[in-house]
Amino acid sequence: MVKNKISKFVKENFVLFILALADVAIMAIPFYMDNFIPNMNLNFKLNQADYSQAGAVYGFVAIPCYLLGSYLGDKFRAKSLVVIGILITGSLGVWYVLVPVIPIIAGNNSATLTGGLLIATKVQLYFIFGGFAFATCALFWAPLWKLVKNQNTEGLPEELKEKQVGKNNGMQGALNGLIGLTIALFGTLLLSLQNSEKLGKIGGEHGISIAFLILISVYAALIIISAILAIFFIKEPKVEEPLSFSVKAMVNVLKQKNIYLLSILVLGVYMLQMGLSSYVNYMRNIFYVPAVAVMIIGIFRTYVMRFMISGWFGRFADKQKSYIPLIIIGLFIGMVLITIGIVLPGFAKDYPNEELIKKTSGIILQVAACFNLILMGAVTWAVVTIRWSPIGTDLNIQNDSYAAAVNIVSVIAFTPDAFFKQIRSAIESKHHMQIDGVQVADKLGNQLILLVVVIFGFIGFLAGVALHFSLKADKKKMMLLNK
Repeated sequence: MVKNKISKFVKENFVLFILALADVAIMAIPFYMDNFIPNMNLNFKLNQADYSQAGAVYGFVAIPCYLLGSYLGDKFRAKSLVVIGILITGSLGVWYVLVPVIPIIAGNNSATLTGGLLIATKVQLYFIFGGFAFATCALFWAPLWKLVKNQNTEGLPEELKEKQVGKNNGMQGALNGLIGLTIALFGTLLLSLQNSEKLGKIGGEHGISIAFLILISVYAALIIISAILAIFFIKEPKVEEPLSFSVKAMVNVLKQKNIYLLSILVLGVYMLQMGLSSYVNYMRNIFYVPAVAVMIIGIFRTYVMRFMISGWFGRFADKQKSYIPLIIIGLFIGMVLITIGIVLPGFAKDYPNEELIKKTSGIILQVAACFNLILMGAVTWAVVTIRWSPIGTDLNIQNDSYAAAVNIVSVIAFTPDAFFKQIRSAIESKHHMQIDGVQVADKLGNQLILLVVVIFGFIGFLAGVALHFSLKADKKKMMLLNK
């Protein structure tokens, strides 16, 4: 009996497991690792500003690729696009693993790179991150969700398909969190071994951390493994799908003012996510929280919170009359928490420092900073869970225009991938200090980066308030017309 249930569960969800594995591995290097590994730039012998610039390249390439992905999704099979996207990302992942090794082979033993090696490393990272953006946003992202949506739905009546789609999304999300948590905990073990000097560095004192090299190699290997599994085990069901890219639908959506207000509101929500990755470096470099503790808290925020918050908050939000007020309130709370993070260490130039942080007041400050990150994680996952829900409900966008609306919101809302990292890079290059001979943002620099998050969050908040009243006015007009 139990054996049959396990066999049935594996059979129904193995494809979702493959897709979740690919999703986790592909997003890890450009995004997730920043959430729990502080100062990744040190392993590349780069200043923080230079590494942030590579992330900005991802954003610039990603923006047009969202629309390109919708077009390609209508022209080619979803499985083919997903496999090609994974293979390209896997190749780039292997290249990424080799980038920090090349200067060591070239005989560079200094803390930072200069001259031709510096230029070569930066250019390689720009190509890699740009390639990640193309492979993910143009080839992988939209077909991924098409495959997730259509799993186990073939032959089902329409009324049961929607329930199955919800189950598929929930299962893929749960598997995503479980896989991500497992790999991240393995990364924590590696970092702990590194800190206890059981794992050394390749290339001497200023070389690459073996723990970091193993972790990024694991992610690259998992990308390639997921591609092989996808080729052999994913069978694309024959499901009639409406075109996801339509110029007419795009024009119809572009005429609606509320779609722009929602886009800016979602941009504010996305800025909360961007701010959390900056907060990880802030905790390590300014509050002197031990690297292992930063990693554990980052993992808790990134993966565990997804389990604890997303499910029940999504069900709670579904019972409300509108999603917009919940997103506005969540965004406001997030802004308050980030503001608290800004003022926590004060504005005195020499506080906190390594000596003062060891006192009781310093330990309290560290605990407050860590707890603040956990709260920010909870709020962020809550609003991220429902950020797309208003498109079909509050804005009443119909199915034939739904994909176009998602594309427009994505193009506007995800622009922080480009401009925020550009701003962060500029701040880091102006307000910096030295850690292990490498340039990182100082206290004021970190505070300014988080202030940028609050400012754009506030713009999103204002757009949300305007959207709320605009929808109320539209509803009132409809009631008058129907009388």
